[in-house]
Amino acid sequence: MKITAGHCETYLHQRTLIIGETGSGKTTRTVQLLEMFIKAGYASEIAILDLAPDEIMGVGGKMPIEPIMEILYLSTQIAAPRLQGENDEHTWLLAQANARAIERQFKQLAEAKRKILFVNDATLYLQAGIFENFEKVLGQVDTAIINAYKGERFGDSALTRREKKLTQNLIQRCDLILRH
Repeated sequence: MKITAGHCETYLHQRTLIIGETGSGKTTRTVQLLEMFIKAGYASEIAILDLAPDEIMGVGGKMPIEPIMEILYLSTQIAAPRLQGENDEHTWLLAQANARAIERQFKQLAEAKRKILFVNDATLYLQAGIFENFEKVLGQVDTAIINAYKGERFGDSALTRREKKLTQNLIQRCDLILRH
């Protein structure tokens, strides 16, 4: 679905969450919304937290966007714990390292004082991060557009159960849910 610049008001002053299975188009939809906001003149108010790992085994991938000077783009090296972990303990250690790296991005975001936030792949933080810290980040902006994995591709594990629980918490705190 192509989105036109005239629809920004649908998302302004809201928390929008795009959820779905791997490869369902969550990041593509997020980029479409980002482009809509840019075309509408909001670039200087936008921050992006790109929490996705580099693509591995057809999963993940940073947002495919061209750099724009006015937009604050924050990202860091992220592992794909369930795909790269050698066992449950190693998977958990990778998820914890991701959470620590992402929290450093949270600090930079707080200092920037942007009004509109795009988050790519919030689940990478929810796997081992502190939900209240993520909630605080969302509370610092007027508009948030977030995408997160919600599916069945990955087998049952403590990490998956935690991620599902915190994703459900996030769903309950968002105004608009877009399922892919």
